[in-house]
Amino acid sequence: MLSRMQEKLFDGGRPKALQTVTGEEIENNSLLLYLPVVLGKKLPEKIREYLTEQLKSDKFLTEFGLATESPSSELYEADGYWRGPIWAPSTMLLADGLWECGEEEFVRDITHRFCKAVQQSGCAENFDALTGAGLRDRAYTWTASVMLVMAHEYLG
Repeated sequence: MLSRMQEKLFDGGRPKALQTVTGEEIENNSLLLYLPVVLGKKLPEKIREYLTEQLKSDKFLTEFGLATESPSSELYEADGYWRGPIWAPSTMLLADGLWECGEEEFVRDITHRFCKAVQQSGCAENFDALTGAGLRDRAYTWTASVMLVMAHEYLG
């Protein structure tokens, strides 16, 4: 399955999005394409390095964590649900995978940024990636859980 994923969804280490019916590649600036990092060191080094490099860049990384859509994208919306805001689940999944890739310092940095958003805005469902303002429901348990797990695991 790993080999098939690499053949189909990566081009030279770069993740790509495909239109389901036609298989045509779609230009994409979504954080979702970087979720294979959860495989940690099971990913080939070339792919791990590319994904990590992009996640560390300002493509997704903001003062408050990893935006779900690159803020430089035409599709970015501050309150666009999965087209911009920072979410606890995606943050936790990526942090765990990056930790398994040996990116401990970067994971600590992501943790500090995410905890900053929570400290500033409470346990909101998601956060404006550029201001850290809480969006949607202001008392979400997965946000509280992710913050506690990340602070314990990566800062403890």
